[in-house]
Amino acid sequence: MTNTFLLNDFYTIESLEKQEPSTLLAKVKLNEAHAIFKGHFEQMPVVPGVCQTQIIKELLQETLAKDLILNCGKNIKFTGMIIPTQNLIVNIELIYQEIENEFIVDAKLFFENTIFTKFKGTFVENRNNKTEI
Repeated sequence: MTNTFLLNDFYTIESLEKQEPSTLLAKVKLNEAHAIFKGHFEQMPVVPGVCQTQIIKELLQETLAKDLILNCGKNIKFTGMIIPTQNLIVNIELIYQEIENEFIVDAKLFFENTIFTKFKGTFVENRNNKTEI
C-alpha cells in the first residue's frame, strides 16, 4: 500500500493514462473546500508547492505500486499560481525512467497553455516506510 496523503481528499484523479515507454498523462480535480486553502491563503487560495510535488509523487506511486520518497529535487520551478477557484482541473504530464533504483522524473502541471510547475527530480523506493515526500 502506498502512502497517499492528498489523494481522494485534497484532489481526485479524473483520468490517469499510462503511455509507453514511461509517460503518464493525468487530470486531477482539486477540492477547493479543503482546509489547506484556509491557511494558504483564505482570501485568495493557491495550491502550495509542496502539495504539487506530493501530487507528482502520488501519481507515480499509484502507477508503480511502490512507496516512494523524494530523493532529489534537481530543478523545480513554480511558474504560475494554481488558484482552485479558477483552475479546479489540473493536467499533469509525467515522464520517468528507472536507473539504478532511482526514478528520474520530468513532470509539468498545466492547464491548456498555462504551465504552473516544471519538476525535474528523483524518487527512490521508501524501504523504511517513512511518511515523508
